[in-house]
Amino acid sequence: MAREPQWEFDWDASNLRHLARHRISRPEFEQAMTNDPVFVDFHDESGEERGYTLGATDSLRVLFLVFMYRGERVRPITGWDAGKPLREAYFHRKKQ
Repeated sequence: MAREPQWEFDWDASNLRHLARHRISRPEFEQAMTNDPVFVDFHDESGEERGYTLGATDSLRVLFLVFMYRGERVRPITGWDAGKPLREAYFHRKKQ
């Protein structure tokens, strides 16, 4: 299911620790971003544009992810398990 990453990810101890508090591992974040995610929105927050996306891991865990672009790299910000309405919307979108 996973595809070759289209970009590099900007990881450090801070964002790894933050995602771990939401029980999301580095591989899960990368899988959800590279398994044909559904981009929800881009929003400017504090002068930095943030992306919001729904993606599924290889085990079909659907995550809502927040990230930003830093040059050619994707910087993970946070993420959490998608609730039932978002999971249903994600799989409905994938069937189309």
